[in-house]
Amino acid sequence: MKLGYWKIRGLAEPMRMLLRYAGIDYEEVVYEPGDAPNFDKSMWFDVKFTLGLDFPNLPYLIDGDVKLTQSISILHYLSAKTGLFPKGSNPADISRYDMIDHAIEDFGSCFYGLCYDTTPDNFKSNKVAVVTHGKEFMKQFSSALGDNKYFAGDDITGTDFWMFESINRFVKMEPTFIEHDNLKMFMKRIRGLPELKEYFNSPESTYNWPLNSKYAINTF
Repeated sequence: MKLGYWKIRGLAEPMRMLLRYAGIDYEEVVYEPGDAPNFDKSMWFDVKFTLGLDFPNLPYLIDGDVKLTQSISILHYLSAKTGLFPKGSNPADISRYDMIDHAIEDFGSCFYGLCYDTTPDNFKSNKVAVVTHGKEFMKQFSSALGDNKYFAGDDITGTDFWMFESINRFVKMEPTFIEHDNLKMFMKRIRGLPELKEYFNSPESTYNWPLNSKYAINTF
């Protein structure tokens, strides 16, 4: 199995967390842009259309004959492959978890828009508005989680790793970002998973990579 992405946490980190939690060995295919001012990306563009991907993009997953792009699709595939999906779910339940995944994607877009599609001055002036908007999502996420351990109840799924990483981005930017007790406990619960002890503590872990690419206004 190969997972290809830039040498950042970015969109691929929830997949890396899931694979480490599940104990799945995989090959990390890393693409690292050049330095300023051009930030050369030829190392990716030179191979982009040679990998047999239907919709070439990063991140990508290659697992035998299975070749996927698009973050949520990869996350859903890995969740199903590793058994990290809600047990006994019906179509309505599955659609609800899919809905949460897409809401997380919208939530993350607020962060990325601030970090990439802006200038240093605009970053400072727009940060408060983006954090405020992010907290509106957090209120909805808190309601969706309720008293459950995870977003599918007692069953940990790919959605939980997607959520953890997305919230953690905002915490890197604004340490007091989490205001809801159940989300604070959720984040603590994920960090305390024995399967992820090495992931969170090893100096070699991708968890120590920057959140954003070197051409972002702030890499965090």
